[in-house]
Amino acid sequence: MTSYDSPQGYLENEQNFQQQRVQQASPLELTCILYEGAIQAVEQAQVFLKRGEILARGRSIARVQGILMELTESLDRKNGGDFAARLGLLYDYMLRKLNEAHTQQNLQPLVEVRQLLADLLSAWREIAPETSVVGFTDVADAENVRSRLDLAV
Repeated sequence: MTSYDSPQGYLENEQNFQQQRVQQASPLELTCILYEGAIQAVEQAQVFLKRGEILARGRSIARVQGILMELTESLDRKNGGDFAARLGLLYDYMLRKLNEAHTQQNLQPLVEVRQLLADLLSAWREIAPETSVVGFTDVADAENVRSRLDLAV
């Protein structure tokens, strides 16, 4: 029996793949992985909101909030200047929208946050690999994020 013959085997393989991906990622790739995780969690929150699953919705929103906080903390405000400051403000805005979605049980803020995250992910993917990433001050900072990143499926 291969590891793909059961849902548990598939999940274990997916988790192993994600762990390897994070461990081998450059700072730019780590930033993209964080955005992907946030988008996935927003999409899950949307489903749970529609189903009325309050606890699951709360967990998904908390995951997005944690990722946004991680992205905020990793901003290089010294070298990133106005760009880093504006990105920080956008992260704060999304955090407020997530709170609004959760407390008011409103889908629209989740739709907006998902679109903002998708736009940011697209922009980061367009950045050349040799470009300095404003999201991380250095490789040690990327390692710190890598060690705290939880990509459980």
